[in-house]
Amino acid sequence: MDLFGSYFPAWMLCGAVGIVATVIIGHRNRSRRSRHRSEMHCMPPARFRRSALAGCALLGACNDTSGLAPASPDTPWQFEPSKEAPAPPAPAPVAAKRFAVPDNTAVQLPPPADIDPNHLYSLVELIDMAQRRNPATRVAWEQARQAAISVGIARAAYLPALTASAVAGWEHFVTPFPSNLVPQGFIIFNAQEFIPQLAVNYLLLDFGGRAAAVEAAGQLSIAGNVAFTAAHQQLIFNVARAYFTLAGADAAVRAARQGLADAQVVQQSGEALFGRGLDTIVDVQLARRATAQAQYDLAQAETAQHDAMYTLLAAMELPPTTKLRVAGATERPLPPRTARAVDDVLREALRQRPDLLAQVAKLRASDAEIAAARSALFPKILLSTNVQGNIGRLNVNNSPYFPVEKPQGAALLKFEWPLYEGGLLQNKLTLAQSKREEAEAALQERTDQALREVALAYDQVDTGLQQYDAAIALQTASEAAFHSASDSYAHGVGTLTDATSAQTGLATARAAVARAHAQSLINAAALAFATGELTASTDFATTTPR
Repeated sequence: MDLFGSYFPAWMLCGAVGIVATVIIGHRNRSRRSRHRSEMHCMPPARFRRSALAGCALLGACNDTSGLAPASPDTPWQFEPSKEAPAPPAPAPVAAKRFAVPDNTAVQLPPPADIDPNHLYSLVELIDMAQRRNPATRVAWEQARQAAISVGIARAAYLPALTASAVAGWEHFVTPFPSNLVPQGFIIFNAQEFIPQLAVNYLLLDFGGRAAAVEAAGQLSIAGNVAFTAAHQQLIFNVARAYFTLAGADAAVRAARQGLADAQVVQQSGEALFGRGLDTIVDVQLARRATAQAQYDLAQAETAQHDAMYTLLAAMELPPTTKLRVAGATERPLPPRTARAVDDVLREALRQRPDLLAQVAKLRASDAEIAAARSALFPKILLSTNVQGNIGRLNVNNSPYFPVEKPQGAALLKFEWPLYEGGLLQNKLTLAQSKREEAEAALQERTDQALREVALAYDQVDTGLQQYDAAIALQTASEAAFHSASDSYAHGVGTLTDATSAQTGLATARAAVARAHAQSLINAAALAFATGELTASTDFATTTPR
């Protein structure tokens, strides 16, 4: 049973048994009919029909698939456990239904990345590494290659098709014959043949159908190449955005640690004043509460930092357990404010964005598909030639075999014009025209979306820089307020409320500066990506300061 279970499925075994049974029954009936040929020239007997129907029913029952799916909506799928996995424990007498799947041994952990744990990776290095590892770019590359292969397939219609074939076999057949010439009323032939053939088929004229197909395939190839470029641009932006987000999270952690240190200074001042009898236990508890809040804020910042690191690893298609050291972006200068007018930026984006170019290529491909569908309404002229040999022999009514070994051939010119096919060709033309309208609407929709994305990114660059300037001013004022309030409180002339309020405000200002700095870098990358100017990792090698 292991042989049949592993190499010969049960349904195939059942089908083979059914076929053999049907053949045996048919053979018996044919033998019975051959003994009574003289009185049986009509349809087969009822017993033979019943046997044939039983054989067909047996063959149909062999392909029953009802056991491949769960029996009901609330019944778990029953599957055979993997031989590699340990056997599960025996279920309890009354157990809950467990919906599980068999062990998937086809998917494995990704290979470890070639990462130097002592190296500090820059953004350019991270992008280059991602472009080598990320499967999205390989998927786009394979799709571009497939589109290029489709061009070759379309061009093949311009060339003749050369086909070599051969037929060999034995045939036994019986044909009726006038009984006044042959007493038994039929003639038996036995033929043994081998027929090799070499055929050439060539489409001579099709009223532009082949040219339209090549044009459509060429435009789709352009769209595939542009999509490949767009996949790389998207990957560059994703890695840059994750990198700047991680840099902002690192700055937020440093700000939270400084905020905790400031809260501890206020707490120590309160405890010292309380020890000298110059403050109350209430103020001390409030100062300790502020320190605990700062510790909680630090824990939140570290959680966000870890999330940002996992996001960067995912963008680079690195295993989540990779230990990666990343160069900081705190010292990276912010981009200058956009000097170009928004209309100039929009026009530049329409010329450079790969998604718009891909939509244009698809629109042109739809025009070519209309031409191909229209050419199908016209006639075609084809040339068909073949050379073959007839090698075999034949006997009649057990006579000696008559051999033949002669070549033969033909050359035909075929004129083909579909006059009526139930509206098939006209509907294909209407469908191609509808797809063209769809492609034109998709291009317009994508153009409008691109203009909105560019306008938003253009605005966010300026507003992000304004937020950063405001955050810097807020941090400067908050630092001055905290130093004054904390010194006054430490000398017993200020209040705890002023000191803790100033400390909280300073922590908020530091976090705002970290977020605004990272967001300004992300906004600049988003504008370059939206306009199609983010084309290589080296775009982040140098940055013009403000």
